[in-house]
Amino acid sequence: SSPVTEPLPFRLVRAPSALPTSPDWTELLYMPQGAGHIEDVEIFRDYIMVSAKRQGRPEVIVHNRMTQESASLPLPHGECGVVRPEPNPQYDTALVRIGFNSPVHLNSVVEYDMRAMQPSQLWVPTPSHIDPSRYAICHENAASGGVQIPLTLVHHRDVELSAAPPTLIRVYGSYGVSLEPEFRPEDVPLLQRGWAIALAHVRGGGDLGREWYASGKGRNKANAIRDLLACTRHLLERGWSAPERLAITGVSAGGLVVGAALNMSPEYYRAAALHVPFTDPLTAMLDPDLPLTGVETAEWGNPAASAADYAAMREYAPYDNIREAAALHNGPSILVTAGGQDQRVSIWQPAKWVARLRSRGGYSAAVPAGESCRAKLLFVPRMEEGHFHADNDDGGSVAAYSLRNAFLISEVTGEE
Repeated sequence: SSPVTEPLPFRLVRAPSALPTSPDWTELLYMPQGAGHIEDVEIFRDYIMVSAKRQGRPEVIVHNRMTQESASLPLPHGECGVVRPEPNPQYDTALVRIGFNSPVHLNSVVEYDMRAMQPSQLWVPTPSHIDPSRYAICHENAASGGVQIPLTLVHHRDVELSAAPPTLIRVYGSYGVSLEPEFRPEDVPLLQRGWAIALAHVRGGGDLGREWYASGKGRNKANAIRDLLACTRHLLERGWSAPERLAITGVSAGGLVVGAALNMSPEYYRAAALHVPFTDPLTAMLDPDLPLTGVETAEWGNPAASAADYAAMREYAPYDNIREAAALHNGPSILVTAGGQDQRVSIWQPAKWVARLRSRGGYSAAVPAGESCRAKLLFVPRMEEGHFHADNDDGGSVAAYSLRNAFLISEVTGEE
């Protein structure tokens, strides 16, 4: 794998306009290497508000420009959610608005008084179909080659993890994008049916900062797949799920991670749902005529110019590592969706992957006499849609997630 540079600390400094060079900086906030990272800074007359993450969990720090003291705001959902600054256009104010949500909380807005460091107003929409107090959100760590991988678990409080409930693992792990523990309406029907939702914050995402991203991109991409398998083993070894009750899902680059994990350890999962999955990265990155190949080399490498990049990609590419039929029979059922107007992941990529899976015999209708094959392989192309479902069509998303949930529930729990 390619070397990962030593992570640099995050610093917030003040520089005089007359002498802005580094010897004249005054340090206001320091976050040591690996401890966290700064995501947003908003400046007011008397205060500076910093949105940060420590070990992947949100923190909002207020620096008082008069006293030079810094303190953290009390967050309404603690560390179990997503924090985003709202528009705060007024400069001369001590009031600031911050947006929050979590897997069981809709988008909320809290107005804080930075003088008192306490909320002054709260706007919280109350959903009629979900009571946040009835759900638990907890954090775990899974060991992956000496690295601790964060894992967020969400479930109803009446569900005992030790009873191995049906579980859906979500993963992304690319482009430095964090897999946020945010509200997803498509997960509510599963949570209400007693499912657990697990978010695997694998390397390649931005969950733990820039170095976390660098250690899962390019020639290090296989780390993201190993991390996902480590999170899976964490759940299985603790008895919090079981292979016949475990499903996995990924979108786009997350679909690549899912597809590679299915190649490596299909026995871990009962079902998988992949939407517009990037399953043939080697072919795509070798074709300079595709619209995104040139700009994507920073993320995936350049297999046309580098033998090392080619070898690294060939090691994990889902299309190039499909097992033979013996390993596919009675493996996980798979749902694959694709868009005919997708300019990011061309429809031929998931179509090729599905075709090769079928050609190996593992998902063929011709099952040897005396044997049964419970695994299904469904390919659902929507020719009018792009990468993000149909444009200006909320019904497209509803239909897609309804199909996903119906498929997962049917395959994992047997419900109709």
